[in-house]
Amino acid sequence: MSFLRSSIFAHFPRLMSPKIVKPRNGKVSLPEDNVCIPEYYFENGLRKVKPYQQVYLARVKQRWIKRTVPEIFASEMPRRCTKDMISAAMKRGDVLINDKEMEPDYLLKGHESLRSRNCHRHEPPIPDTPIRVIEQTKDYVVFDKPHGITVHPNELMHFNTALEILRRDHDVPSYMHAVNRLDAVTSGIVIMANLGDPNIRLRFQPPEPEETTTKGCTDQESESVVQPPRVQKEYLCRVVGEFPESVIVKEPILQSGGKVSVDASGKPSETRFQRVWYDTETDTSLVSCFLSTGRQHQIRLHAAHLQHPIVNDKLYNPDYEKRWRVNCPDATPTGETRFYPSNIPSESQPYMPYYVSEETPCHKCREEEEGRNEPNPKDMKIWLRAIRYQGPDWKFETDLPDWADPRVFE
Repeated sequence: MSFLRSSIFAHFPRLMSPKIVKPRNGKVSLPEDNVCIPEYYFENGLRKVKPYQQVYLARVKQRWIKRTVPEIFASEMPRRCTKDMISAAMKRGDVLINDKEMEPDYLLKGHESLRSRNCHRHEPPIPDTPIRVIEQTKDYVVFDKPHGITVHPNELMHFNTALEILRRDHDVPSYMHAVNRLDAVTSGIVIMANLGDPNIRLRFQPPEPEETTTKGCTDQESESVVQPPRVQKEYLCRVVGEFPESVIVKEPILQSGGKVSVDASGKPSETRFQRVWYDTETDTSLVSCFLSTGRQHQIRLHAAHLQHPIVNDKLYNPDYEKRWRVNCPDATPTGETRFYPSNIPSESQPYMPYYVSEETPCHKCREEEEGRNEPNPKDMKIWLRAIRYQGPDWKFETDLPDWADPRVFE
């Protein structure tokens, strides 16, 4: 979703936290009553966060000058806002310019700031699976991320992420940040470390070898070669069909417009696959995956490229996606994070910051009270797991998943 990158909220990713807001030139302190403390609750196998109020702050960009705030919000966040919604919010004092109430037709000037307060926020529920800490020191923490949980805050969620849960449940300090990241639906090893310390950063993020080019007799024979990585990454996945005993895939991967695909114009990528077993009864294979590069969705794309997609991958296994959609007809196109109808009005999108008033009550509150449109934790996973990360002087491993047993199948 490219518009998110240019939106007010996405431009300042740390502002997803409802705590202290720090614009680029200076620090802005918020009153204590604006500091949000999450209230978690658990039901139906899900971990949930009660709705809360949130504050955002952004500096006026060059392209916003001589435009109105409702126009900017509606054009840059069409699925979250309408002009009428923002106009009403400005009249209530929920959207301020330089911390002052202004009329909706006010034309913005340079060096001004926008503060959006009293945003009513819901977050998607996640599976109620404990996060197991593998090793923890003052410099790093290694944990086993369960399926269905996002590693770090994004435009949809803040408190219901692995990093925020760890900070509250395991006293992980705020100066630690993710060294590696996994898709929300993928489980396995994630490392957080004090990357502000150059020695710690160099230990866990050593520079990767540069790409080299080998040449034959002609330039047409030139070939890019991906050198072995200094950090070794091993995953397990369960795929459709009888997978080759051993194969290396070097298909380039392109990330463009919010989509990831195998494309000749993409970045060099390399995955080494080795089959562990093949089960004739389920017609599935368990495969070890060794990454020489770390592109988004690399294993999922390369496995699908070989016509052996991961069994329950809704993005790259069309057969599974069709079967799943029959049971979940109102799901989002990707189905990766949360299932909800996609044909509702733009001002009523379920998990975007929303201005609640007597005229626009929160439809999501009512839906949750009635227990409607709730995800199934079993649908928030794929059979892909990071089981080992190893560097020059460190090694972390986790246990095998239940689906590594051929007797386990859907």
